[in-house]
Amino acid sequence: METPHGGTGARGYCERERVAKLVMRNFKKSMLLGGVVASLGVAALTGCQTWGEKDDGRTAGRVVDDRHITAAVEKQLRSEPVYKFDSVDVKTFDGVVQLSGFVSTEEQKSRAGQLAQQSPGVNQVVNSITLRPQVTPAGRPVVNPPVYTPENR
Repeated sequence: METPHGGTGARGYCERERVAKLVMRNFKKSMLLGGVVASLGVAALTGCQTWGEKDDGRTAGRVVDDRHITAAVEKQLRSEPVYKFDSVDVKTFDGVVQLSGFVSTEEQKSRAGQLAQQSPGVNQVVNSITLRPQVTPAGRPVVNPPVYTPENR
């Protein structure tokens, strides 16, 4: 006698139930695997967006503006007719320009700060330029001789 499910008796029904459970188990595994693959794909693509970027709180527009400011200050320093600031580095963060490097005189340091402040978009200048140590012809630093007074003789 045939059952409504097309099988013969209880045995046909149990076989269909077993196959249905097997199909459902495979479906669940496939869905789980698909979810894991999709999650990895999203994580990988999200990682690419920030690859090599620092999270310093600036917007992309601010970063571009800072790069333009740096380029403008560097151009002004390089085109200065008197000093030619070849050994001065310029960094900009949020409109604040930091100057670093070495110059020979205090006047050069001051002039570099003035040029940077005149550049468009500069909010503040941090002048961290250092004076080069003066050296003798033998290559030794110039040392101020000690001053003797009656008290320290």
